[in-house]
Amino acid sequence: MILCALGYGYLSKYVFRRICGLGVTAIGVTSQQIKDHGFSNRFFVIRKDIKKAISFSTHLLITAPPNSEGCVIFNKYANEILNSNVKSIIYISSTGVYGNHNGNWVDEKSLIKANSSYDKRRVKAEKQWKKFCIKHNINLNIVRIAGIYGPKRFINVSEKELIVVLKRNHYFSRIHILDAARLVTKIILENYKNEVWNLADDLPSSREALLSQVIRVKKITKYSTIAFDKYSKNLSEKSKKFWLNNKRVSNHKIKDHFEYKFIFPTYINGVNNLKEYI
Repeated sequence: MILCALGYGYLSKYVFRRICGLGVTAIGVTSQQIKDHGFSNRFFVIRKDIKKAISFSTHLLITAPPNSEGCVIFNKYANEILNSNVKSIIYISSTGVYGNHNGNWVDEKSLIKANSSYDKRRVKAEKQWKKFCIKHNINLNIVRIAGIYGPKRFINVSEKELIVVLKRNHYFSRIHILDAARLVTKIILENYKNEVWNLADDLPSSREALLSQVIRVKKITKYSTIAFDKYSKNLSEKSKKFWLNNKRVSNHKIKDHFEYKFIFPTYINGVNNLKEYI
């Protein structure tokens, strides 16, 4: 098995740590210079060598964000994938594709109601890969991941005043990077075919509840609150994607299939662990 990460970044970094430790060879395609050679079976190449990296690979982990045309990897390199030894594709999507469900629970079979341009791009990319992989008999796993948090990936409350937006009964889901990486690794190694997986922890919550936990852990005194009605007057398109979608993402499928127990089952556990990094 040779895994190639296209769009090597935060998630891929932790997946590599996990999967390379289990003996898998991995290639990361990145625009950044990486000198981390902690494993003899972990390699990095620059983007101009992406075709060569694909040709060496049996599995692709695609984390590159889509654009208005769908998945950039699909649109540029579908032919290279067909002419390679790639047998399995893991496409990292987003739980944003479910859109707004008014705070109700969603699972992998729930209605796709993407409304923002960002989420519609994910839906388009998913469809591209589904059609391609079915036609060419390539294993496909679509991973719809909630908001990832972890070391060096959290709000920096020490440099500016924290603003807590108050919006009742608004839910969002998240997952710690260590759990996300372990689960993606399991999906890759188990080699499931034509599956969709939600990756989220056990406890969806409001943004207010999450930040309240941060405030307690860090003993923050410099913060303010604002009602959503007032805050929403100047929302950017990207902010609307977050604030106008309201749902609780179920993780029952991933837990049942893998009999998985989370390292950090809730944001409470996770934030407590991150107190030195926030």
